Amino acid sequence: MKTASVFLAAALFLLAADPSASAQGACSWSSGAGGADSLVRALAVFDDGTGTALFAGGEFTVVGGVPANRIARWDGNYWSPLWSGANSSVSAMTVFDDGTGLALYAGGSFTVIGGVAANRIARRTGLVWSSLGSGVDSTVSALAVFDDGTGPAIYAGGTFTAAGAMAALHVARWDGTSWSPLGSGVSSSAASVSALAVFDGGTGPALYVGGTFTSAGGVVVNNIARWDGSTWSPLGSGVTGTVRSLKVYDDGAGPALYVGGTFTSAGGVFASNLASWDGAAWSSVPGGVSGNTNRVSDLTVYDDGGGPALYAGGDFSFAGGAFASSIARWDGTSFTSVGGGVANGGGSTPGVQAMTVFDDGTGTRLFAGGSFTSAGGMPVNHIASWGCGGGISLAAAQASPGSPLFLSNSNLTPGNRYYNVFSFDLCPGGAGAGPPGLLGLCATNVQPLLSQLLAPLGTPLIHFLAPASYVNWGPFSLGPITADAVCFEFSGGTLGAVSPVIRITVQ
Repeated sequence: MKTASVFLAAALFLLAADPSASAQGACSWSSGAGGADSLVRALAVFDDGTGTALFAGGEFTVVGGVPANRIARWDGNYWSPLWSGANSSVSAMTVFDDGTGLALYAGGSFTVIGGVAANRIARRTGLVWSSLGSGVDSTVSALAVFDDGTGPAIYAGGTFTAAGAMAALHVARWDGTSWSPLGSGVSSSAASVSALAVFDGGTGPALYVGGTFTSAGGVVVNNIARWDGSTWSPLGSGVTGTVRSLKVYDDGAGPALYVGGTFTSAGGVFASNLASWDGAAWSSVPGGVSGNTNRVSDLTVYDDGGGPALYAGGDFSFAGGAFASSIARWDGTSFTSVGGGVANGGGSTPGVQAMTVFDDGTGTRLFAGGSFTSAGGMPVNHIASWGCGGGISLAAAQASPGSPLFLSNSNLTPGNRYYNVFSFDLCPGGAGAGPPGLLGLCATNVQPLLSQLLAPLGTPLIHFLAPASYVNWGPFSLGPITADAVCFEFSGGTLGAVSPVIRITVQ
């Protein structure tokens, strides 16, 4: 007892002496609760009236242990299905207000979603799905919102050749009431549109369309073109292969349209699968990305605490000449790996298909979805998140009420000693409102805390040596309980990093 009491006193002293002990600026990967059983193709953030959440679409039928046909909702704690889901893949999602309120738009290869007949594109307002007229006649791969001067509208791109009753070659506009083509659309022997984005290159906002095609409105183009609301125009000589992603990013020289895909040249400039267009000229991104299938599938912008950076995801093993497994960070000057990247434990080609930024309650994080089964060496299932600045962490996840509880620690130093300590005496002021001497926990009786601190090294979950940068615990079958918990490092007789206190509620 005396040893434990001395330890608690020492903890208070060390925290007071070293305020940085409770936080570190490191970055880490984290898995969702159980992940998905198959490919994740699309991610979007939307408030359907029950709170802002992350929506995932793809080819899965189970996510977080919950049956969910190809589309699901993650609120930061639980996955939930969207009614009966979709009868085929969901490949694109975005949010748009057609004048009747914000709605989630989903596109893919489905013909039924949420029990509603909807040909490859649908709209979800609140909890109800509806079709967009008679939809389109083939797969939707990209969605974007653009105002061509007549009001904002949703634009869809894909492999289709008709939208509603109109001929529409691979790209079309929905104004909330009806479909219309973009001139004569885009075409080639096997044309498709894979990416859409809005960018102002100096002459006003325009819709940029990328994919596989050699003509846009009868104008010769190479896999990328600009639509200003009435006419098509090329971007120089375009790119030499398929464009799969478009994203606007300011790399310090002003906003530019970044273009990712599978190509080796942009505007006659060598560019390894990634390039930028400033409105007048193409530029390569030094080194580009390479390896595996040489593909950039998605681009997004995320601030990890070091300033906004462009993240590229796809199927590659190098970025700027440095190792980067299928995901890399570009700050306008150089590439860096994202925590070891992602990989497929089965040995097939790994890949990031979709990325977005979402605050899951622990801070703003970058979420990635695809075909991968590990991230930063941590086992995951097709979806994971990346964030910085949180230091070591203790996380809890329960896929659904009544299902087992899983716990995980991340951002650990392999070989160092750690404790996870739990208190069922909840702090009235919320998790972490307890005294520093109890590391933010509350306790009317400290005996249960002391018992945990005296647990022998090797006691699962409570007192352990980190075998890697992360540890997964569970499953634990528990009745309804609520507890506050904290993780801390205690190696060499010195208190090290301390995680934020979390409140765990098991339903």
